Amino acid sequence: MTNISSGVDLAGHQSARPSYVALVLGALSVPGSILTWDSGLPGEGWVWGLPLALAAVVAGIVALRGLATARWAAVTGLVLGGAMVLMIVLWTAFGS
Repeated sequence: MTNISSGVDLAGHQSARPSYVALVLGALSVPGSILTWDSGLPGEGWVWGLPLALAAVVAGIVALRGLATARWAAVTGLVLGGAMVLMIVLWTAFGS
């Protein structure tokens, strides 16, 4: 005799929204970090790219810790955000 369960277990899963939020923030941090340097915009990458990059890192960590689906999007957003934070810091430290 087989045991067939008619219920669906959703307790351990979240939606993919946090993962895609991390991805969008990470993608937006790239032009905000790169294109604003020497453009005449006030604050350059510190104002336009860094907040988006930091938010992408935080959103990626939250999505991965919360077992959200679409982990690839969370990791991509986390990597993009981290790379832009590193780029801004290095550009400021070693730029002319």
